[in-house]
Amino acid sequence: MHRPLLALVASVALASCAQSRKVVVDGQEMTLDDAASRAFSAAQGAFDAGRFEEAARGFASLVEQYPDSAYADQAAKLGKLDEAQKAFKDIVEGPKDSRFRKQAALELAQIQAQQGKKEEAAQSMRTAVEQMSEAEKRESAQKIAEAYSSAGAEGEAAAFAARALEAATTPEDRAARLADYERALQAMPGPGLARLVADLDRKSPAWPPAALTLARIQLHAGDRSHADDLARQILSEVNTGPVAEGAQSVQLAISSSANVKPTLIGIALPLTGDFKAFSDQILNALALAIDLQNRSGVQVSVKDTRGEPDGAAQAVDDLAKDGAIVILGPIGLTEGSAAAVRAQQIGIPIVSLSATEGITQIGEYVFRDMLTKSAGARAVAQYAQKKLNAHSFGIIAPDSSYGDEVTRAFWDAIDEGGAEVRAYEHYPQRTTTFKPYVSRMVGRSQQDLDERKEFMEESQKIIESIQDPYRRRKEIARLKSQSAPVVDFDALFIPDSARTVRLIAPAVAAEDVVTSGCDQRELEIFKKTTKREDVHTVQLLGTSLWNNPELVDERMGAARYVQCAVFADGFFADSQRPATRKFVDDFDGAYHRRPGFLEAHAWDAAMIVRRILDGERPQTREAMRNALASMKKPFEGATGDKLFWLWINRGTIQEFDPEGTPPVPAAVPQPPPAPATSPAAPAQPQPGK
Repeated sequence: MHRPLLALVASVALASCAQSRKVVVDGQEMTLDDAASRAFSAAQGAFDAGRFEEAARGFASLVEQYPDSAYADQAAKLGKLDEAQKAFKDIVEGPKDSRFRKQAALELAQIQAQQGKKEEAAQSMRTAVEQMSEAEKRESAQKIAEAYSSAGAEGEAAAFAARALEAATTPEDRAARLADYERALQAMPGPGLARLVADLDRKSPAWPPAALTLARIQLHAGDRSHADDLARQILSEVNTGPVAEGAQSVQLAISSSANVKPTLIGIALPLTGDFKAFSDQILNALALAIDLQNRSGVQVSVKDTRGEPDGAAQAVDDLAKDGAIVILGPIGLTEGSAAAVRAQQIGIPIVSLSATEGITQIGEYVFRDMLTKSAGARAVAQYAQKKLNAHSFGIIAPDSSYGDEVTRAFWDAIDEGGAEVRAYEHYPQRTTTFKPYVSRMVGRSQQDLDERKEFMEESQKIIESIQDPYRRRKEIARLKSQSAPVVDFDALFIPDSARTVRLIAPAVAAEDVVTSGCDQRELEIFKKTTKREDVHTVQLLGTSLWNNPELVDERMGAARYVQCAVFADGFFADSQRPATRKFVDDFDGAYHRRPGFLEAHAWDAAMIVRRILDGERPQTREAMRNALASMKKPFEGATGDKLFWLWINRGTIQEFDPEGTPPVPAAVPQPPPAPATSPAAPAQPQPGK
């Protein structure tokens, strides 16, 4: 946007400097002033990038190394932000026709914004912009908008973001500028936004988004007449796309708000399609909380989302037209997001049963009663560090969206806790043989063994002494099995289904990795068999997918390999929590089967809404939203407000108190592995990193 002023200021002062003295910098001989100039440019670059502390260090270093250079005095002044600020301010307040005034104002605004002097920064930006031609403003609109935003001048930021949008030429550029513009609009106060809408040409691509933002503010403030009028004006300019849909949602919110039925609960579920079976389960649970036949004071309206985003948005529209005061559902990831966006646009509270990450950030009308995958993974990582004393971790995960998402959350929690991931492998979905992946994690792959001096020496002896190929292979295989694994992690996290874990856990045991640290009997047997006393046990960690009877079914043959494993879930049917126990008993009595997590969360959501309707009797959707947002204490339902912490003990899944003594032994701190015998660092990066 501008040529750095520091270079201009310096060039005026240094044009006639002598360059006789020689110095050596990085092995290169140059004049003292050339060396000082290079140091000055580096500090100036940091300054222009907003790295003011780095710039100050650079200027100070220049003064110390080259005190006799012509740059020293200037660097000494600019090395201190206050002095630099004063220098720029002197230029700005000096002659208005100074050719340095615009650039000085820009530099000054940058410093003031960095120091939190928003009002002063905004004024400096205005001074700089006043010096620009219309062509400069048009060419630099995006950068000017960013500078104004940093200075806290949201009105000017939005105005120049609008110019940047108008100047965009390619679809990609238009999309990027529109995103910037919409962020600027969200930060604008109402009066400023109203002025912007009035000032913009309706044919400008910047007018519809600004008008829609204003219409939503008016709707939220109860000014339905102006909001409706503005929505109609928007639809007269655009009839397709997100802005048109938003305007239609404003109109729907206005028309349906006059028809709100304070006792009508909307239910949006995939009654057809791939998720129909899940909907049937949820409806069973809802029937225990509310009368789905509409024979009581609370009424329901059920709409089919078809398990699709468009279907979910349409279901929300239909329920709003029916007059629902609140919506329950849906359950899918993509349909959950679509329904939440439309509910927020209309202004109807929705209690989602979707595990979509970040769904409640869509807006204040969006609530959720469902555990997210990342929340469970983070909790397990934190528990392992704080209560099990684990400082190093291994991760073996599926190459899938679920595996990546959960692994990323787990890894982030490990990083935040100061621990580290020392081994990481990921495998394709539907993998059935896990030996190659596990052997790499513990340094027993062929490549790892080839790097061990002892193994290579013994292998060479076998090759030289045994001529028979069959016997030679047998001896080398025996040598491999006798090579101790390099287990340099305290816990192993496996974010996959019970079916896959039944295959991975035996593969881990086959590599002589001991995961049953809580079972003293098994531990003694292992020590006796291997004649090893210094056994480093590894704690198995899982996800909610491990809460499955198949994992501990002795007939499946894997129960012994997951002994002592720890994981967490949002629901546990065998819990002894009173509220959970009552729900399970009631559900089993009604349907002669045990409920799962979907039924539990659905019942809780319905009971929360039912209690608000019966107790507080909200008459508007806003009142319903406020009641949901202001719940003073957690609802004591089937799932409660805390995770269910679980561990595997001799073929059964049992609950334990995470605040009490852990059911498994804490990790014993291990010294870092020797570089010569350690397996190589994971070749694959952490998902999303």
